[in-house]
Amino acid sequence: MKKTLLAAALAAAAIAAPAATPSETAALAAAKQFYSAKSGDFAAVWNALPASYQKDVADVVKLFASKIDADLWTAAQGALKDIAGVALKKAEFALADVDEEDRPDTIRMIAKAAAVVKAASYDDIKAGNLAKVLAAKPLEMAGVTDNLPAFKMPEISAKQNDDGTVAVTVDDDTEDFSPVEGKWIPKEMADGFADGVKEAKEGLADFSVPPQMKQQIMAIFPAVSAAAKNCAKAKTKEEFQQAAMMGFMPVMMMAGSLGGGADADEDDGEEYDMAE
Repeated sequence: MKKTLLAAALAAAAIAAPAATPSETAALAAAKQFYSAKSGDFAAVWNALPASYQKDVADVVKLFASKIDADLWTAAQGALKDIAGVALKKAEFALADVDEEDRPDTIRMIAKAAAVVKAASYDDIKAGNLAKVLAAKPLEMAGVTDNLPAFKMPEISAKQNDDGTVAVTVDDDTEDFSPVEGKWIPKEMADGFADGVKEAKEGLADFSVPPQMKQQIMAIFPAVSAAAKNCAKAKTKEEFQQAAMMGFMPVMMMAGSLGGGADADEDDGEEYDMAE
């Protein structure tokens, strides 16, 4: 008798609960794709974008690549990999200020970002091959990435709005999603995407790297790598912070003096010695 009553109650509840609309279902699936970035799945976010958005982003990347050369990109790759490597190796110090519950996801994103940087050859960015690059397998580091708890997708719900958008709630945060070319994306992104791409292209239109500036930039990357290697020697949070300050402050000063002429070059040399 009790089982019969329970089954009847469940059936009544199912009948009373309104079925999800196609828009709610689609927006919910899209929200999960965007949230997957926290697990290091950047490719899921790329696949969630409308085709025209993917093309626009690729065009911006290609425009950027046309303004630099392979030497600059390769040098930047090396420095970025060193920074990511020390952030993973010394995660307990580098991410000490990150909430403990958010630390695993932050490590996942750093591991994937490092893999993406490593995979992004100059030819790839010049051709805008972002789908290929973003599919790179996350960097693995024994004792760091292999001890992470499994990624857990949060509770995500969706509710149709009267204006055709869908309110997507992740935990306690709600954001409207709107349809663009058959894909559901955050409305805030949709509203500002065109202007953002326009500004990026305008900013890159007049960008150039003169030979003198290239030399200055190329001198920065070894300083970045040296600073990262010094940070990797730290055995405490305090040692790590001190190494970061002593290593990266000169790097920022070097970056601030770009294009400053002969005097700036001399200063850059002194700052680089400090970083080493």
